[in-house]
Amino acid sequence: MGTLFFFHPAIPRLPLSSVPKPIAFPPPSCLRSEGNKNVDISQTISNDGQNVKQDNIWQSFKEAQQNILFLNKQRLGAIEELEKTSREKHSLLQKIKKLEAEKQAGAGKDNLSTCSELLLRIDAMVLSSMISPGEASELRSSVINHKVSLADVFNIISRKKDPELLGELRHFSHGHKKSGFHIVHICTEMTPMVPRGSVASYVTGISRALQRKGHLVEVILPKYASLNLDEVQGLREVNIEAYSYFNGQLHGNRIWTGV
Repeated sequence: MGTLFFFHPAIPRLPLSSVPKPIAFPPPSCLRSEGNKNVDISQTISNDGQNVKQDNIWQSFKEAQQNILFLNKQRLGAIEELEKTSREKHSLLQKIKKLEAEKQAGAGKDNLSTCSELLLRIDAMVLSSMISPGEASELRSSVINHKVSLADVFNIISRKKDPELLGELRHFSHGHKKSGFHIVHICTEMTPMVPRGSVASYVTGISRALQRKGHLVEVILPKYASLNLDEVQGLREVNIEAYSYFNGQLHGNRIWTGV
């Protein structure tokens, strides 16, 4: 029977200086804490950016809303100003119409009062033996027949003495006895029918002045489509055939008359 022996070699001993020291690692909990801080910082930056963006959007919306309110206020102000101007214009037109009506009524009263005053002054001249009853009758007839234009001819009668007024009455009566000229104006404009330019008022003014001197005045105008017929009295078409020669041809014409 045999015997077994187990032999173990001796474990070599290394010097302490040659054994590496273990590396000290931070605890796992510390790594997790630093990671959470980084995540929190990034989330804070992201939230701040979103808040700034929302604030900018809200500020832009408020500015746009204020601009809309301002524009609406301006628009309402412009509408009110336009309505005010329209009301003022309407009021002025009404005042102008009223003044024109008063002027026409006043002109009629002036002519009547002038006529009455002249007749009374003529009677006074007869009583004072300044004129004969026959001449007084002629002067009365002249005044009555032309009483429409009396206010334009005789001004401030009450301030004139009898000799001066008698001279004007005789001149007025003599001027209406003699036959005046027949004056014809041919033009393209005349107030108030065709008041387009400065010539229109000139034609009307000179025509009335000639009429007051006893002349017969006619004005020939083209019958425009824009002619203000409301200012013409007794407008009617003359039933005649009238032709004019122009550019080698005869052209038919229609003639209208009115006052």
